[in-house]
Amino acid sequence: MTPESARYSSIADSTFPRLKADLLLVHPPAFFEFRGRSDLYFPFLGTSGDVPITPLYEFFPLGFKKLQRALGQRGYEVKILNLSTLLIRFRKADLNALFESLDVRLVGIDLHWMVHVQGSLAIAELLKSVRPDLPVMFGGISSTYYASELVRRPSIDMVMRGYDTIAPVAQLLDVLSTGRSLAEVPNLLWKSDDSSVRDNGFTHTPTTFGCGIDWSSVPERSPSLLSIREVVSTHNAGCSFGCGYCGGSRDAFRRIHGVSHGVAKKSPEEIGYELGTMRRDKGSEQYHLYAMGLDNLGGVHHEAFLNGLDGASLKSVNFEQFYLPDVEVVERMVRTSKRTLITLSPDSHDLTVAKAAGRGVYTNEELERWLDKALNAGISKVDIWYFVGMPQQDEKSVQKTVEYCNRLLQKFRGKADPMICPLMPYLDPASTFFENPEKHGYRVFCRTVADHHAASKRASPISRMNYETRWLSRSDIFYVGLRAVRALMDAKANVGMFARPRVDGFNARIDDALEFTRVVHEVDSVQDPAERRRLLEGLGPDILARNEEVLYGGVMDQTYPVARPSSGRWCDELGWTPTQIEATLARPVKSG
Repeated sequence: MTPESARYSSIADSTFPRLKADLLLVHPPAFFEFRGRSDLYFPFLGTSGDVPITPLYEFFPLGFKKLQRALGQRGYEVKILNLSTLLIRFRKADLNALFESLDVRLVGIDLHWMVHVQGSLAIAELLKSVRPDLPVMFGGISSTYYASELVRRPSIDMVMRGYDTIAPVAQLLDVLSTGRSLAEVPNLLWKSDDSSVRDNGFTHTPTTFGCGIDWSSVPERSPSLLSIREVVSTHNAGCSFGCGYCGGSRDAFRRIHGVSHGVAKKSPEEIGYELGTMRRDKGSEQYHLYAMGLDNLGGVHHEAFLNGLDGASLKSVNFEQFYLPDVEVVERMVRTSKRTLITLSPDSHDLTVAKAAGRGVYTNEELERWLDKALNAGISKVDIWYFVGMPQQDEKSVQKTVEYCNRLLQKFRGKADPMICPLMPYLDPASTFFENPEKHGYRVFCRTVADHHAASKRASPISRMNYETRWLSRSDIFYVGLRAVRALMDAKANVGMFARPRVDGFNARIDDALEFTRVVHEVDSVQDPAERRRLLEGLGPDILARNEEVLYGGVMDQTYPVARPSSGRWCDELGWTPTQIEATLARPVKSG
């Protein structure tokens, strides 16, 4: 048993119903084992406060849903098991018993974003210790980038590289079902019986992208009025743009996959299919759609997307935009739903900083003139995101950004909703700033999977960060960033956007995170390992109490500063139904 899996101790031993599939896609928590963890601090706003998730990052890559539909049409049964959500909702679930119940041909674990590095590796190790008979495959952006390092780990049998892996995975399942050689499968790195690594070549790199997702059903909804009801669409891999911090940018896409094109798009037909499935869910009128990367869609693709939304009866649609869309386009967007929002990410109010980050395509004056036009055209709200950790950005620049956000709040009275967050914990591997840090004023602390894995187990969130800039240290990015969020939330209370008691409660949690992180980081910086462990043990009860609130108290973010249940989201697929899991955990635990 490996060190990571050895640490896991069974909490219960109730038997789960058999889970049968040809391919089981498993999404890990960012950190396993997080239950009862008292030596690792998860601060409030550990997700930077931009999406409705906990610091365990429950969102799985949308490629899971594409594989499920496409392989299902080929006659294969594909199921999704989000262990992040399952372990949050069902704290006594025994993963030994869960893995024993699997009746599957292949297990796929995502390492898409590096924030999951510890969780992905720990789950693979535990699975191998319980079920050595099951082949384990890794996939995703980070898995592709680090494929050669990952496949050499004992718990990983193969790595599937690529951004559109439907055809290669289908071929892999064909091979596994017939006993033919894995050498036939493109994009696959794998270990032979003698543990030597075999590389089949990275040849499946289509210019088109995947298939439409079937959104006709979603995970069981929470009865709470505060439940999160959101689906997500993205119709491309890669990007038309070159933001230097992004591992999904045009340049990173080319770098990771060895291709000349920077973006691959879904066909108009598949876009239409996906949006059409939203009409088949009887509860679709209660759902919000977040549409990512619309600026990557031009011509017939863009029109197919807007046409596909007509008649979908969604509660709202939020269009993510790189540029400021023309008024004619805005008016067309408004006709797609009952409530239409637009999300912009200027990155900084300072055009010099924004351009250095890869944005900076409009000035503040142009933004404000456009906001007037967009709101008059019927846009309900515009979310505007600014970040901390950009090149040429110091503390004074961040403070100026907050001041400009206050101007937007005063002028547009909440119809323009500015938000700010520190870029943490990681600068994306393969991003331009990660690849050429010195040129852009960055310092990168982690280069390999092993580096990131070691950093992910540090007690302090500052120590877990993999970068800093010439202008802001890791500590600065954390503290300056959270103080900026606090100041902005206070400004929103001042203009009446949020009730003062709600903001005071939100900011009290930020204050606690700022104060307690200093305590944890001081201990985590002690050089002597034995002394560091001793001091952390003393902090254990305080760490545990805060982790319990953050991980189990519901999700809260800047867009909606109220704790909401972490269930019923599009990503909350549990393999079994909640009723089956509850019945399993309700059975008496066998005595030893």
